Amino acid sequence: MRRAGNGGFSLLEILVVLVILGILAGVGYASLRSMTKRQRLREAVFQVARDLERARGFAQTKNNDATWTATSSNSYTLDLNGSVLSYNLPAGVIFAPAVVGEAITYTAPYGELTAPPANKIILSYSEGALSMEIHVVGVTGKVITP
Repeated sequence: MRRAGNGGFSLLEILVVLVILGILAGVGYASLRSMTKRQRLREAVFQVARDLERARGFAQTKNNDATWTATSSNSYTLDLNGSVLSYNLPAGVIFAPAVVGEAITYTAPYGELTAPPANKIILSYSEGALSMEIHVVGVTGKVITP
């Protein structure tokens, strides 16, 4: 025989727990999406900065000019003495409109710039207000990331 009150949880208690779990899952999902966007943007910034440094190092060590060019809103090329390499940014990451078409050329033998570029290269996430900058400094062309 079963006695009243010893049967476990009531329907109301289970529903309250399910509502709380749903709220926590919703908050966790939103946080995870935001973190994923930031991580993709950070990955793109380091990818572009690495390739700018690669172009600079190529000009210094191989005694040949190297050019980095933003070819579209989500891709760029690296021209290492006629060997052109094309790269795409991670999904959802784009260059700022002012960056598209900009070319940065490092000249041999010191890896200096032919002309200082615009102060910074701006990358942003296409769906939101997230953005990060890469600074290419002066004639030396040193690359600085956040």
